[in-house]
Amino acid sequence: MQFEKRLWSFTQGVRGRIAFSVLIGMIATALGVIRLALLGWLIGLIFLGQPADELVMPIIFAALVMLMRGIFEHWRTMTAHETSAIVQKQLRRRLFEKIVSLGPGYTGRQRSGELVLTLVDGVEQLETYFGEYLPQLLISALTPLMIFAFVAFLDFPVAIILLVAAFVSLAAPSLWHKFDTKRSLERQQAYAAFASDFLDGIQGLATLKSFGQSGSRIDLLKKRSFELFRST
Repeated sequence: MQFEKRLWSFTQGVRGRIAFSVLIGMIATALGVIRLALLGWLIGLIFLGQPADELVMPIIFAALVMLMRGIFEHWRTMTAHETSAIVQKQLRRRLFEKIVSLGPGYTGRQRSGELVLTLVDGVEQLETYFGEYLPQLLISALTPLMIFAFVAFLDFPVAIILLVAAFVSLAAPSLWHKFDTKRSLERQQAYAAFASDFLDGIQGLATLKSFGQSGSRIDLLKKRSFELFRST
């Protein structure tokens, strides 16, 4: 995935929810860093041979942080699902309005499988993009700065290395996507062709059997499935 300006335009009205999801994610990330620090402190006390009664409070603190992190992660997930559902509803409405405005002449020239694939599967697959990818992209951009600020107090050179590595890992997928655009389009076209032929075959199953064309349809689906397999 990558950031797409055309898809971002569909987030009007829910950008506040996306920002809120990012805030929750940042708090959960901070709690994750605190959890690791507490666990490191606890393990250090164990190796120093501290008595068991002095380990009770560190264990309680670590458990509370873990519990709070789980609560915030669940909160973020539910917010993401609600946000993506709102965007999907708006997107479906705009797609239906566009199809209606094009008139029956347009829909009559299109394959039903392609229309269903766009209106159903195409919109459903955007749930991950709007609900998880966009907030996580912002979280991934802000988290290295937070970790850098934390680690810099302990070891500044290590903090610099972590910061550079984090931004390289964040930018690398986008750079690779520019070289892989052609392959991505081939995968999309292969999937669309297979799904359209499969749905058309299911809808016209009785007609295919009546005219003895079920065998040729099976061969076509085999060809489409192999093309999809090869593209992925």
